[in-house]
Amino acid sequence: MELWRRLKRKLLARPEQTVCEGEANMTYAALAGCAEALAVRLTPFRCCAILCGSERLAAVSLLGCFAAGVTAVPLSARYGETHCRRVLGALRPDAVITDEGGELRVQPFPDAGYRIPERHPAVILYTSGTTGVPKGVMLSEDGLLANVTDIAAYLAVGERDTILIVRPLYHGAVLTGEFLTALWKGLRVCFDSGVFHPSLLPGLLRESGATVVCGTPTLLSLAARFLRGPQQKLRAVCVSGECMDARTGLRLAEAFPAADIYHVYGLTEAGPRVSYLPPALFRDHPDSVGIPLRTAAVQIRRRDGRPAAPGEIGSLYVRGRSIMLGYYGAPEATDAVLQNGWLYTGDAALLDENGLLYIKGREDDMINKAGMNIYPQELESALLADPRVREVTAYGFRSPSGVQIGLKLAGDFGSVREVRALCRDVLPAYAMPAKIECLPELDKNGSGKLKRGEEHAGI
Repeated sequence: MELWRRLKRKLLARPEQTVCEGEANMTYAALAGCAEALAVRLTPFRCCAILCGSERLAAVSLLGCFAAGVTAVPLSARYGETHCRRVLGALRPDAVITDEGGELRVQPFPDAGYRIPERHPAVILYTSGTTGVPKGVMLSEDGLLANVTDIAAYLAVGERDTILIVRPLYHGAVLTGEFLTALWKGLRVCFDSGVFHPSLLPGLLRESGATVVCGTPTLLSLAARFLRGPQQKLRAVCVSGECMDARTGLRLAEAFPAADIYHVYGLTEAGPRVSYLPPALFRDHPDSVGIPLRTAAVQIRRRDGRPAAPGEIGSLYVRGRSIMLGYYGAPEATDAVLQNGWLYTGDAALLDENGLLYIKGREDDMINKAGMNIYPQELESALLADPRVREVTAYGFRSPSGVQIGLKLAGDFGSVREVRALCRDVLPAYAMPAKIECLPELDKNGSGKLKRGEEHAGI
């Protein structure tokens, strides 16, 4: 329980700092006390799922699990009841922590069957499972500590700052990169547990007094459209979760001119944070995710396993203290991605001559059309350079004539014909879309990432 002991010291060092959600406020000292009181109730259990409507109470539950030495499994109703049932059915935890009536309740799971892994995980974070069965990523106490301290080392914020958290603790990026790091640095924490839309961000920033905010490029760039002038109060903006093109990055720099913008990269299996771009480099390299964290290392490999040359796209591998222990109850899936201490990320990436990392997209999203390997993110970046395009996803689909490319796009266009004309101007002939859909807004998941057509990935 070393993680809790160190977090508790941080909380008690700033006992009057607050965690708030709407009208509800809790001091750091009260947060520590509530977590330890809950821990007493959790001692009979080995693994507890957390399913709270309030993210503040989910945070208490998470820390209570840490204090009790119980494996915590955060869930989120924002992903729907079906997803939660699938996870609970696969995991079969000892108990579920809920917040019915605004109070934390610990309910034994009726069909408990949790199998203790060889190495005890502090948390099990489930993937969204949008394209398959959700996988439970097991992270250790030491891995979480390594990731939090690495992030805290470069994030230039402190106890006078307020972080606004609009996404659920279900996500590793939120749990570690936002909440635990905020406690470590002594920030005031403001949760919003409502259904989030980018149009709500200006009001939430104003009401919370936030100086720090995190989100995906999609979420933040859409939110910027609703801001009334540049946001001078924000001191730090963390961007992660998707590939970000240079135009979107510069748009964020204009929207938040007083902020240090941290373009970061990670994945749940890596703990989650892997790299960050120092803010001083952002304007010159807005589409780069920078350099590895202190305890992380990266490699770009060719298909034959040899190191790729600078500027050459290859498969990204990651190594470090925060790498997952494995997938819960799935040894074959674990062996497929953990190789001699290295994690195969599934991302296509390159390192430039200066050692800066660039993510080019998911390898399983790559479209093979007539022998040409096409990364959807490259097409999306080319289209996003046009100011009329707000959101776009490219995908591959099968047709009688072979693999074709489709587009889903939201923007200021009078017709599909105008979109097609833009495609002819900015895309190579082999990447011209056979299908174009113009929509008011593209679908997103609970973390603010754009959804790709589920039947179209990895063709």
